[in-house]
Amino acid sequence: MNRELLDYLCEPVTKNELKLVDENIGEDGQVTGGFLESPSGKRYPIINGIPRFLPEQDLVRSVKSFGDEWNYFNFIDFKANWLEHTVAHTFGSTDVFKDAIIVDAGGGSGSQTLWMLESGAKYVIMLELSDSVDDVVQRNLGPTKFRNYDVVQCSIDQPPIKDNCIDGIVICHNVIQHTPSVENTAEELYRLVAPGGEFVFNCYPRNDEGLKNWIRFHVFNVGIRRVVSRFPFTARVLYSKSMGILRFVPILGFFLEKLHFCVTGIVPRTGSLWTDVRRKYRATVVNTFDAMGSHKYQHHKSNDEIRALVNRLQPNSEKVMNTREYFAKYRPVQCALRLFK
Repeated sequence: MNRELLDYLCEPVTKNELKLVDENIGEDGQVTGGFLESPSGKRYPIINGIPRFLPEQDLVRSVKSFGDEWNYFNFIDFKANWLEHTVAHTFGSTDVFKDAIIVDAGGGSGSQTLWMLESGAKYVIMLELSDSVDDVVQRNLGPTKFRNYDVVQCSIDQPPIKDNCIDGIVICHNVIQHTPSVENTAEELYRLVAPGGEFVFNCYPRNDEGLKNWIRFHVFNVGIRRVVSRFPFTARVLYSKSMGILRFVPILGFFLEKLHFCVTGIVPRTGSLWTDVRRKYRATVVNTFDAMGSHKYQHHKSNDEIRALVNRLQPNSEKVMNTREYFAKYRPVQCALRLFK
């Protein structure tokens, strides 16, 4: 843990200042152990250089499936997807990350944190509740040259970060729908943004208008997940790998995705047929597993619900970017909203 992180941390609920006590310092000067103590005397441990703000066990158990997913699949090989979809459709280019202070809310495997560091970020604070912080995150970030980042184990709907202290970017990409309340989490994360900074988020869309869309969403999308999500982990992996193969069967593969038995999405092409086939298979396996995951929370929000949330957070429409693209009938892949404060 960098000492710089102390300038941003606070108690999750009370927002009280925290002081470092009984610390252990590594050879590189980073804090490897100790406690963060509040004025009331409550202590939050620092274990393996990671501050731990663990909420009630029910919430910790609710994200176990994500830890299993990140640790098994990782996402480190999906940088091309991130650049061509998330970055291109939300920010335009990686220039937005250069010299920025960033909070990566729900950092998962640490892949996005790494890519933003590679894009020139000044400092990244990754927030993640699952046990991926002790596994795949260490595999992805530990061996790199970067030390201008910190990992904090916490719930992103009660982030232990001070109000109005992030003048760069607070990003919650493809995560907020898996929290107990999309609205509450968005409000908590927007609270961290300083004037001039921005909050970036997206949410699974809810498209059930009209009989055809209603059947596809409620019968297939929701119905299939309700069944598959109850499978044991290994069975869900086998299901996803089977879909990865069946997706290549002409006609059948098309209808499997249309009816939401599997999810492939748009896969960046390389010009190499074999490489593209492997990418399509891997994307189908990973995206299908993620869509069918045994996550406790998986909200879908209509455009009207998201518009109402955005208006509550930032009523000045001139400070909200990507609304036309985000609310379009055919939304660009991985497009997210940008709310400036």
